[in-house]
Amino acid sequence: MSYRFVKVTTYYREFLKQYYYSNPNIVTCTYEEQSAHLMAQGHAWSNYFPLHFNKLGVEAFEIVGNAKPLQQAWAAENGSSASGFDIVIDQLQYLKPDVVFFEDSFKFDGEWLSKLKEKVPSIKLTIGFCCTGFNDFYLNRFKIFDFVVVCSPHFEKAFKEFGLNVYTIVHAFETSILDKIKIDNNYPETDFIFLGSFIPGREIHDVRQKVVEYLLKAKINIDLYSNISTIKPIDLFLRQNAFNAANILKKLKLPSLALALPGVRKAFYLDEMPKNPRHINLIKKNSKPAIYGLEMFKALSRSKIGFNFHGQVAGDYAANMRLFEVTGVGSCLITDWKKNLNDLFEIDKEVVAFRSAEECVEKVKWLLNHPIEREQIAKAGQKRVLKDHALEMRVKQLDEIIKKELADRKLVLN
Repeated sequence: MSYRFVKVTTYYREFLKQYYYSNPNIVTCTYEEQSAHLMAQGHAWSNYFPLHFNKLGVEAFEIVGNAKPLQQAWAAENGSSASGFDIVIDQLQYLKPDVVFFEDSFKFDGEWLSKLKEKVPSIKLTIGFCCTGFNDFYLNRFKIFDFVVVCSPHFEKAFKEFGLNVYTIVHAFETSILDKIKIDNNYPETDFIFLGSFIPGREIHDVRQKVVEYLLKAKINIDLYSNISTIKPIDLFLRQNAFNAANILKKLKLPSLALALPGVRKAFYLDEMPKNPRHINLIKKNSKPAIYGLEMFKALSRSKIGFNFHGQVAGDYAANMRLFEVTGVGSCLITDWKKNLNDLFEIDKEVVAFRSAEECVEKVKWLLNHPIEREQIAKAGQKRVLKDHALEMRVKQLDEIIKKELADRKLVLN
């Protein structure tokens, strides 16, 4: 069974800001030239899904909905007068896919998806994706998808309890990166590295922040490349007021009114009052600006040890991409202990796990003082990734799920 597949995503705003600042002339190029150049940066999942689907005989395409110059180039070349995410609708009308996978399922809401399905009748399946914080209001929005892909059993349980059709596909590593990061890799060798965000919130990175602060206070030399999420005072004031207004309308059982108000709509889905990180000056002082894509992988590959700590939303399950990014490039991973971690990697043989900040300090010191054992763990971790956690395997898994869903629904393809 063959079908036509499109993955729709969005990229981090900070990455796009850096990318267009570093490549100002790219906006004068054609859509195909811009797309190829953007994908070559290796950010997030890049266009790896379509490339692996192509190997399976599936026609597959990638759309980055919030890369404005790229999207505007497509609109100009194809006579589209649309703007924003409506350009995506025109692109899907042009591509006529059978299956659309929305990697960013929070930006494309039910009203937009209803309009999409009406305008693009070729679509047989819409797939949602979630590996981040959610609440009951977000879960309700996921009902519009034919099925949802999540990254761990923690998410699967919650989605199933809500009555959604859900599959778990664990994150993975794109093996083609290994050859690319050898080219022009000028990052210095370092003992210990962390590349990641610090976003305030009890379900996000509050505990991560405390552990990294503890490492710094313990005089552990950790190389930080961080995105520290801060909001300008006036914007914070407006967001907090929107959050309060949304909560009042929820209590009055007027959700439709809240969703109809542009300034309140986004706040409606938040569980916590927006805030800036507190007491983060020590991390700021020791951190370099965030890096993304191949640059991130290059820096990781030059470190003896890579640090990982999940956001609280992951619960008791190992789930994030950094597990596979650090091990994939051949660095020794030290990560917070999770109950399913040993299903992914053999603890103390392929990765190292800790249950407290104190234990993390102790194990980092041990690894640095035992280079032979550390290198053995790093090599074993990378071997396990290449054997069991290559992205190509996950694409095959998704392909099997799609074929099953199409067959179960007895859908006729174009």
